[in-house]
Amino acid sequence: MVVLVTGATGLLGRQVVRELLERRHQVRCLVHTPGHERVFSHRDVEVQYGSVLDTKALKNAFYDVEAVVHLVGIIRRRRRNDFDEVHKEGTANVLAAAKDAGARHFLHVSVIGAANDQAYPYLYSKWLGEQEVLNSGIPYTIFRPSMLFGEGDEFLNALAGLVRLFPLVPVIGSGRNRLHPLAVDDLARCIGMTLSREDLKCQTLELGGAARMSYNDLVGEVAKAMGKRRLRIHLPVWLMRIVASVSQGLMPRAPITTDQIRMLGIRSVAELGEVERVFGFTPQPMAGNIDFVNSVGIADSIQMLMGSMPRRIRDH
Repeated sequence: MVVLVTGATGLLGRQVVRELLERRHQVRCLVHTPGHERVFSHRDVEVQYGSVLDTKALKNAFYDVEAVVHLVGIIRRRRRNDFDEVHKEGTANVLAAAKDAGARHFLHVSVIGAANDQAYPYLYSKWLGEQEVLNSGIPYTIFRPSMLFGEGDEFLNALAGLVRLFPLVPVIGSGRNRLHPLAVDDLARCIGMTLSREDLKCQTLELGGAARMSYNDLVGEVAKAMGKRRLRIHLPVWLMRIVASVSQGLMPRAPITTDQIRMLGIRSVAELGEVERVFGFTPQPMAGNIDFVNSVGIADSIQMLMGSMPRRIRDH
């Protein structure tokens, strides 16, 4: 089966490509930035260059494609309409190309919390993308994962930077907001298995990992992995909104955005045991599987605090 993967060089995309190759699929990758395809050390991957906003490039990439794994997404916006442009229009473009090519299965990665609520621009744009998939006429599977963790992920590495720098780790609000961390290679495994599952067509799957955790728990787990003993200092949400707003006005890439602070109160959890029920395996716990946070040094931590993610930590 020829499978086209968008967002193939990203955190999840790399693992998906590896999984698909292990399952003997023919993999074609849509690569936005020439040179990024060097992350693939094998010759079994076919590369097409282009953006999900470039309909001509998409048409060229979709010949003989039987299934699509659509992973392209952004978590920060530079312009007001960035989220809608990528998550809605980009998804619509990929769906149109897939339909023209006669693709028989469209696998789309969204996020838990995607909803028809414009107060949350990121989650609203993800919901709009889902609507494009639902109304496309192509058999689909929509994945709604909670937060993903794995080597190169931005979330835990940024948290490791705070643990490295501060004896008191700053936490916005109570830190009790609930997450359900899922290992990125476990989600990739689910995606790979779905391609051969007719029963998962026209399904939306909310997936979480081995345990539900609070943000406070995440701080403790990262500190433990780094061999550090850390206390937390809780900062008022209203104060951090002001700090984030000022930072966004002064810095090209603020460490945290007002959009992200606004989403802190949203629970991001799936039903317990959903991966086991649907896919028959137990997802990895975070404990014992995040040793990569130890690679974050003091210089890296300062760079992240200034709003820039070091390329050696996140190279996608």
